[in-house]
Amino acid sequence: MTAAQQRKVQRAIHLATGVAIAAYVYAPGAAHIRTPIRFAILPLLVLTGIAMWQAPRLRRLRKSRNRTESVRSA
Repeated sequence: MTAAQQRKVQRAIHLATGVAIAAYVYAPGAAHIRTPIRFAILPLLVLTGIAMWQAPRLRRLRKSRNRTESVRSA
């Protein structure tokens, strides 16, 4: 998966989870979706947000590890 495709997927997931949380907050009587929001959607929202925020740093870390592993194996 290219970096551009990864960003598109992360943005889509982040926006969808944000919409779900907004619906939960503003919809009357949305108590039946409390558990999925708390244990699935909110952590997913946080993880995608951190991944998008730290993507350049994670990419550099992955590249440096690949270089280190290739030097060790040679």
